[in-house]
Amino acid sequence: MGRFAREKQTVRYPYVSGDDNLMVSTTPQLEGYRIERYIGVVFGDAVFDAAFSKIEAHFARDRAVAVHSMIRKAREIGANAVVGLSFNCGSFQRQGSKREICTISVYGTAVRVRSREEG
Repeated sequence: MGRFAREKQTVRYPYVSGDDNLMVSTTPQLEGYRIERYIGVVFGDAVFDAAFSKIEAHFARDRAVAVHSMIRKAREIGANAVVGLSFNCGSFQRQGSKREICTISVYGTAVRVRSREEG
């Protein structure tokens, strides 16, 4: 299990933070909101052992761990939304080892948004 496995492991769709005040979208804009400020790129990772049995059963959980890690980082830098969410998966072996390690990375742009109704 990855180093972020101790973080929140619930899967909710759409991805939102625990207190529902940080929105995440794969699109570059959020309908009904205006981007006031682009803060920067945020990311989250989950690393796990590919030899672990039933890897498919844990993939959704590990993906959510990566997303929640990214959400936490976005909140820490003052964002109230992340746009352009993207996933990347990969695997590698340590030199001299037959053990395969898999990674799930998620990244997006942390932004401050305001509802168009608020002006």
